[in-house]
Amino acid sequence: MGGAISLEEIKEILKNTGFKDIFIDLNEVTDEYARKWGYGLKIKEYIGRAEILAYK
Repeated sequence: MGGAISLEEIKEILKNTGFKDIFIDLNEVTDEYARKWGYGLKIKEYIGRAEILAYK
């Protein structure tokens, strides 16, 4: 996936820009989303949806 980064990289970026108490709640994408954007691939193995909470 072009432009994709790992959760650890996201946390490191947030820490390096002054955020603390970082919480990332990772959720699986819906089947509907996977069908629409997956182009026949097993896209759920590669992408996710997340809510990020952090304080600055």
